Amino acid sequence: MWPGSAPGIRNARNRNPPHLSRISDNLLFMRTAGILLIVILTVIAGGCTTTAPQAATTPAPTIPSLVGTWSGPSAGYDEGVGFSDYHDLDIRMVVTEQKDRVFAGRILFVANGTESATEFAGVIGREGRTFAMSEQAGGYCFGEILGPDAIEITYLEDGSPYSASIDSFTRVK
Repeated sequence: MWPGSAPGIRNARNRNPPHLSRISDNLLFMRTAGILLIVILTVIAGGCTTTAPQAATTPAPTIPSLVGTWSGPSAGYDEGVGFSDYHDLDIRMVVTEQKDRVFAGRILFVANGTESATEFAGVIGREGRTFAMSEQAGGYCFGEILGPDAIEITYLEDGSPYSASIDSFTRVK
């Protein structure tokens, strides 16, 4: 029975009879579901047909060649001696071979006409600007490539006697 009506008598002020009300509700639901389905399909189709953004690619840095002879002034500190500019010592770094980012050679020391040498191996950082070296006689170097013909090397040796130095080298032409 409908609210506000006598049994068996239809009241004109009421809405549709119950079976028509269910049909109307079903139509409303289907229309809403259809619109929602169209919106979802539009979003999916739009996302599936657009090109994915390309990842930014940076070109690999050019690996500089360190092959050659390098020389220049040095300054440092040695245990038991103190600070020094090594004015009586000629230091030359000779890079004899390089393959990709790995290089090797020897460091020559000339003091009062006497020459000594130590072998080394090193690697250039992946950015192509920094490098590190290990010396056969002990000690480690960390460097920066300042230009095609200029490098700066920081040398560290632990133990006794310990020492540290900075070498500002240019390529000998």
